[in-house]
Amino acid sequence: MRARRAALLVAASLALTACGGDDRPATFKLYDRAPVPGVPDRTAAIGPEASALAPDGQYWADLIGGRDTETPTFDFLLTQAFFAASCVEELGVEGCPNDFGTLDEPNVTVTVQVADVGSATVVSDDRRNFAVTPQELFTLAGGEPPSKGSPDGYAYAPFPFLLTVRGGEIVTASQIWLP
Repeated sequence: MRARRAALLVAASLALTACGGDDRPATFKLYDRAPVPGVPDRTAAIGPEASALAPDGQYWADLIGGRDTETPTFDFLLTQAFFAASCVEELGVEGCPNDFGTLDEPNVTVTVQVADVGSATVVSDDRRNFAVTPQELFTLAGGEPPSKGSPDGYAYAPFPFLLTVRGGEIVTASQIWLP
């Protein structure tokens, strides 16, 4: 029995190691298909005094702009989002069309350097997710066409993002399709 329990413990440990915790960027080609990002039942709350990406967690964000300067930046407007039962609990049925809703207040605009974003995905109008570099996301959000090799018919759409933050830095910026 102990040997079986030890074997299960080792197998579980290996599975957890394979599933996460590795902050190294994955190797991908621009516009490779990406998995649909999972969303939590609610994103991290935005405190009234919030001015930075803290604490660690997942934040709901609209990409509202950026600046193409010597160090290009993204401007994200962070709010808190709720999904399914959590949405109804927090915002009521009327506040949750399509099982989704956000709190407009409090919110905060955060400016981050494009080079400081770990990885990014975008989603097309037809719900296909693609891996892109943060620089490609910057180009797309600025109204430029996608790089060569993008899927036929792909055009950037201003869907919101789920930002995963660790240590005050954006590890992933995953665009989320919404109806």
